Amino acid sequence: LSAQQSVSVATSRMKSLLIVAALVALAAAQARPNVRARLDSQEVRLNRLTSRFQKLSDSVGSITDNKETNEGTVNGLNLQLDQVVGDGCGDNQFQCGGDAPQCVALLAVCDGQSDCSNGADEDVCDAPIKSGDVYKGTVVFDHCTKRKPNEISLVVNSIKNNPYFGNKAYVEASYILGDTNADETGSAFLMSTGTYCYGCRLLATRPPEDDNLSLTCKFDQGSNDRCSGYIINLTTDVKCAKFQFVRQ
Repeated sequence: LSAQQSVSVATSRMKSLLIVAALVALAAAQARPNVRARLDSQEVRLNRLTSRFQKLSDSVGSITDNKETNEGTVNGLNLQLDQVVGDGCGDNQFQCGGDAPQCVALLAVCDGQSDCSNGADEDVCDAPIKSGDVYKGTVVFDHCTKRKPNEISLVVNSIKNNPYFGNKAYVEASYILGDTNADETGSAFLMSTGTYCYGCRLLATRPPEDDNLSLTCKFDQGSNDRCSGYIINLTTDVKCAKFQFVRQ
């Protein structure tokens, strides 16, 4: 080739290389927005998944944190159902519950040996009351007391386990009767003793006066902060007054 032809070929090759380089640069420039858009889309999806995971984690954490509350709610609903249709056990028996309901004697509850197949009779041995607890009761009806108090404060002075019968604990309690009727001015202070039954969740106290009226308080299955109190005439075994108690 002549020198002029060689220069022409070199120039043509140079132009071709420049065109290819320009096309590559253009393709890269066009690709970047698409890649960026895809990355942005993936980031949005990742953020959404992270948010959903966090909400799920918070929900699981809430369920775990409120385990006792949730169990109490379920137990309370079961109790209401039992009150309507019965739990299949006698008055002096404890319902073990679970998938295969079983009845054992109340005397067997908290005796140190599992009589229920699921061990439920040894899982209820923590009393809802402790020394120093105060429960305020509001009257629902009262057909028998002479003072007719609108409210009663129940004070737990002491609670001690019975060394011979593990199913019950000894209790010493005080009652402060407030807002009495006109015939009995001011408040009244009474003292009594009694027992707490683990298997039946019942606080039963002896009559503090000679009228043979005794106060019992049945704790809700779903809560340790509330109990339904009844004043019972032990002569007739009639529930003649009712107070709803709430822990203060």
